[in-house]
Amino acid sequence: MKTAALKVLAAAVLCCATSAGSAAANVSQHELEMLETAKNVEIASQKIAKSYFYKQLDIRADHADKDLEDTVAQLKKDILTLQQGIKGGDKEEKNIAVFLSYTRDELDKALTKPYSQEVGALMIDFSESLLEGADFLSGRYSKGKTGEAAMLAEAERLTFLLERVNKYYIIHKAGFKDYNNVVQLEKAVQDFEASLAKVNAYGNYPEQVKESVAKINQFWPVAKEFYLGVQQNALPVIVLASTDKLEKEVNALKTYHQSQID
Repeated sequence: MKTAALKVLAAAVLCCATSAGSAAANVSQHELEMLETAKNVEIASQKIAKSYFYKQLDIRADHADKDLEDTVAQLKKDILTLQQGIKGGDKEEKNIAVFLSYTRDELDKALTKPYSQEVGALMIDFSESLLEGADFLSGRYSKGKTGEAAMLAEAERLTFLLERVNKYYIIHKAGFKDYNNVVQLEKAVQDFEASLAKVNAYGNYPEQVKESVAKINQFWPVAKEFYLGVQQNALPVIVLASTDKLEKEVNALKTYHQSQID
């Protein structure tokens, strides 16, 4: 009888341990999903403004219009995911999610207005507001993340920084020549190089992904010169093509790190 009882107790303990492990895994997966969604909003905050100004300047307007429409639609979904994903009574996170939703609604209104410098300035403000809110949430959900999750976030940061650099380049061409915009562009370039250094230090990429890393390193010095020439040259089409080229290779990194987590 004692043996049978012990077997039942052991099975119960094992079951509880398994359940606890599954719960921990679910929490971890939830945090990862929230982190990725917040990172998506960070990227969208820059891409929407970038696409808006390319469209208004009639530079690759069809391409920009589609990017703008697709990114705004995805932003709405991502903000809803963040709102629904906040657990417990974290008032600060909930307030940030409400603020993101409000900013998105105001952005939608601005997109229906005829272009002017005033509306353009609003789009830049909305871009930075969305970024600040998303950055707060991604900071919360990135705490303690290491290994593949940290590298996935780093790859997403590369995309964000490319969009940010391109945004500041095109708004400069749109007449927003405040020197602080140039400073922000230059800082994004520096931040990109810091993140790229972390990617280069990662030693587990398979050959196909190593090729993407090599292409990024090979083309980055060229793209960097285009970006930093913002005050001397007017090359918005080349800059956009450079951003697209680099993002294509960065996407290979994101896909790899996501597969290692899944």
